[in-house]
Amino acid sequence: MMEKITAAELKTILDSHKKWVLNDDGGTRADLMGADLRGADLRDAVLTRAVLMGADLRGADLRDADLTRADLTRADLRDAVLTRADLRDAVLTRADLTRADLRDADLTRADLRDADLTRADLRGANLMGADLRGAKGLIKIMGVENKNIYWKRFGRGLNNNNYQFRVGINKLRDGELFADDARVFCSFPGFHFGSRSWCAVNYQDRPLEAKIRIPEEAKINEPWATDGKASADMIEILQVFDTKTGEDVTEKYKA
Repeated sequence: MMEKITAAELKTILDSHKKWVLNDDGGTRADLMGADLRGADLRDAVLTRAVLMGADLRGADLRDADLTRADLTRADLRDAVLTRADLRDAVLTRADLTRADLRDADLTRADLRDADLTRADLRGANLMGADLRGAKGLIKIMGVENKNIYWKRFGRGLNNNNYQFRVGINKLRDGELFADDARVFCSFPGFHFGSRSWCAVNYQDRPLEAKIRIPEEAKINEPWATDGKASADMIEILQVFDTKTGEDVTEKYKA
């Protein structure tokens, strides 16, 4: 049976581990293998290369924690809060991340083989280079498909990211390669789009919005960690509207 670690004991372990990470005298690597850390407050904790194999971290608060290269194999992280946590190169093989809050977490090159990510919140997370073989519970929340209708907002003149758009088909520039790695949030090059309400909330200051269609031959990238948008290598602008007045201004932007 796991022994519950007290807050005082945990602080001593973390302080000693931080010294070990910094190569200071008296430091000792944190070995919390199989530890009962349910509901523990680990905000901003430095756990670089710490051993947390099989640890019970259900409901633990790990916001902004540094878990780079930490070993979390088989750790129970159900309902844990890992917002903005640094999990680069962390080992999360067979970890249970059910309902874990991983918003904006950096999971670059993390080993997530056979991990359970059912209902985990991955909005804004970076999964670039992560090993997701056998991972369970990953879903595409938008279900983007070719020929469907979506929305995109623009700056004045129907400009966005130094592209000049027009009504009709718009493609990437010659020589640009579409970023189609679904593990990377908000990748570029690519034309991002979402629902009309999503665009209104996230780009309130942009004066123009357009109803767009994804051409049948377009390549699509919907990230695993999307916050509500996806991208394509080409879009067809059907109508353009003034976001303040709602006026249809499509005629101004026909080629």
